[in-house]
Amino acid sequence: MLHCRQVQPDFPADPQRAEDFRINLLRWYKKNHRSLPWRATGDPYAIWISETMLQQTQVATVIPYFQRWLTLFPTVRDLAEAPLDDVLQAWQGLGYYSRARNLHKAAQQIVANHDGVFPGNYDDVLALPGVGRYTAGAVCSIALGLDTPIVDANVVRVLCRVFGIHGDPKGGEAQAALWRLATELIPSGDAGTFNQAMMELGALVCATPPKCDGCPVRSECYAFDTGAPSALPEFAPKPDFTTQTDVSAIVMDGDEKLLLIRRPLDAGLWAGLWELPRVTAEAEETPGAAACRAIREAVGIEDAKAVEITPLGKVRHGVTTRKITLLGIAVSIGGMVTPSDKAAWATTQEALDGYALASPQRRLIEQIAERRRAAVVQPTLF
Repeated sequence: MLHCRQVQPDFPADPQRAEDFRINLLRWYKKNHRSLPWRATGDPYAIWISETMLQQTQVATVIPYFQRWLTLFPTVRDLAEAPLDDVLQAWQGLGYYSRARNLHKAAQQIVANHDGVFPGNYDDVLALPGVGRYTAGAVCSIALGLDTPIVDANVVRVLCRVFGIHGDPKGGEAQAALWRLATELIPSGDAGTFNQAMMELGALVCATPPKCDGCPVRSECYAFDTGAPSALPEFAPKPDFTTQTDVSAIVMDGDEKLLLIRRPLDAGLWAGLWELPRVTAEAEETPGAAACRAIREAVGIEDAKAVEITPLGKVRHGVTTRKITLLGIAVSIGGMVTPSDKAAWATTQEALDGYALASPQRRLIEQIAERRRAAVVQPTLF
């Protein structure tokens, strides 16, 4: 049996081995694939939405979001014409909000350039905001019937293990080999089924750790033959985590409404979302001082004072390689903030029900609401 023990510039798979891999994989997929809502449609718009949602998100989490999204925005034009706030609110809880902002931008581009009809060729799909090589390949193969390859995290595991691809899959040489192999393996005219089969195998069987006893391509697998299937892929070590403390200012008016601020659309990870005014605490800066600075930076009010040193809420969460502790500090201000498209006053329930919030902010506001219900925090603290 031919095995590729090192990545080579010319990386063909042994023809017979490649054919055995296709046959066994597709036979297994036909009998074992999951029934998922996006597999019941050929609509490229719906499949594009599902593939975008599935990036770095578990299938079980995506299913209700996908179904609700298509109820709210059943067509490209519906999505394009929806206010961004509605789009972000429909997305909240999925994380990586740039995906939602890019979907909105792309829908508007499809309306402007393609009369609201999802494009039918690879180059036009790839040109959409937020669409990379993987998403374009998935939509074009599954929905449009084109022989386009895909390489996602599931496919990386399958190809590296079965065909013995060494080196960091995120590195240039291994990445190029993976895409060449994914292209070479496609059965002409059936890329959509084949691509979904590779993803399904990676998700259900060739996982971490791999379940080799139930693998339909075990007889073709280089990693299984070595006796150490988990040794591949050879990802580079993850960088060390850093820690930081974020502080949100909790300001309430006389009607017990919270001050919310909308982040600018160019403000990074949570751009366009609403939050309690927030900053990252600097070295030696107390939470109270950071909360007052959050007010100054958000609404320009200098006369802000921390009411209570003890946090009214604490949320721990992570972003990429950062471990973050979010504290909520009660602050009084010397003036009022006029509601606008960048600032709003809302009760805790109105904030939770009607505003697009990042998950940490939602959890912080839920803690504030719970403390008020339990009468742990007295209204005078606000």
